[in-house]
Amino acid sequence: MNAESPGPHSSSPSAASQALTDGNLAITRSFRFHRLRGPLCGRGYCYQCEMPTSRGRELACQAPSNTTRPSPRRDPLRPLGWIAERFPPWFYDSQALRPARLRDASLHALRFLSAAPPLSPAPLTEPIWKVAGRRALPFSETSADHVIVGSGDCPEPGYRVDLAEGSLAVGLYPDRVLGVLSVHGLTAVHFRRITISTGSYERLPPIIGNDLPGVLGIGALEVYGAAGGLRPGTRIAVWAPRHQRDRAEACARRHALTIVWMDEQAPEAILGRRRVRAIAAAGRIDCELFVTAVRQPAIELALQGGATAELSTHGLPILAITGIPDWMQVTGSAAADTSGVPDVPAQDRAFACLCEDVRVGDLQACIRQGFSHPELIKRRTGAMTGPCQGKLCSASVLAVLREMGCAPAPIRARPLARPVSLRELAADA
Repeated sequence: MNAESPGPHSSSPSAASQALTDGNLAITRSFRFHRLRGPLCGRGYCYQCEMPTSRGRELACQAPSNTTRPSPRRDPLRPLGWIAERFPPWFYDSQALRPARLRDASLHALRFLSAAPPLSPAPLTEPIWKVAGRRALPFSETSADHVIVGSGDCPEPGYRVDLAEGSLAVGLYPDRVLGVLSVHGLTAVHFRRITISTGSYERLPPIIGNDLPGVLGIGALEVYGAAGGLRPGTRIAVWAPRHQRDRAEACARRHALTIVWMDEQAPEAILGRRRVRAIAAAGRIDCELFVTAVRQPAIELALQGGATAELSTHGLPILAITGIPDWMQVTGSAAADTSGVPDVPAQDRAFACLCEDVRVGDLQACIRQGFSHPELIKRRTGAMTGPCQGKLCSASVLAVLREMGCAPAPIRARPLARPVSLRELAADA
């Protein structure tokens, strides 16, 4: 287990594992198009399974199995989503705010109608853990010669930060300071050396249907299987590099699943309307789950500390570390430099950013309009700004830029390294 792939491996049933058991994988709707979405990562970082409950919005992979799940099929905004799917993300500001001389007034009215009551917060001139610590959670500082983030093996002792043990590394700050959140409060750890073993995330294929309920990561398959959420005989299609095949086969044997297709070459499409029903790979192959065992290294914390990264050039692109400071070490799957699978031509209607419903075609149209820098793409389309903080989509977005002849420079990594609720940071109630 690692610090930046949240959620320890748990065998207790969750609302998400119960959804798999029931065969009702559509748990919620997407932000802009209101498309059906299901659990994906099983560890609480993809935010594709966030749903309303009586306790507020919760992640289905973390909510108890007896949580009442409202039906996402009764979404009155879905018809608007159908309309929105036919227009680019910036259609409203480029077409609807006309005539131009009234645009400022229109924007002012829109902000007034949609804004919360005005607030006047003091500017944050100190790191967030100090501000939050002074206002609510207990704050402390400590020093360590060596810090180990994640569960990777380390030949020598040190200050360990591992979510499986109840502590989360939220950010790496200047002057070698690591912000750590735990049940004991917020801690600023001053260190001389750091070993980062933060694991990896799912890498989705840029093909039609990649957002359907029933697309799971290999880690999620293991988590939901351990929780009893996989029915024996479930037919799964597995997209996996060679070094991950044994892992997928072992999981299938353990839970009596049927692998109907497994290859390192991605299928042509994932088929289904409300959930995965089949894949297109030299014909139609019926399945109930599409499992991706292709991984993207989790490098956000390393980038915050001054590491550099580039889009890989062999096979399907991933963001990989290319340089680190002399006081940093990156190990395990976070240090991977290749995806291990062939490249996949990006399809226009495939989703590059699931959180914000940005498709490959939206990115291409944006680039043709002259927005050729990743930071401009981010602001124009909303890609990489969703709750997953670009974990699922950065490599896909940057790959599209490179295919269009633009420089695929990674966006700036800023703390916090993982979404953390204000309740966790600010409340001691």
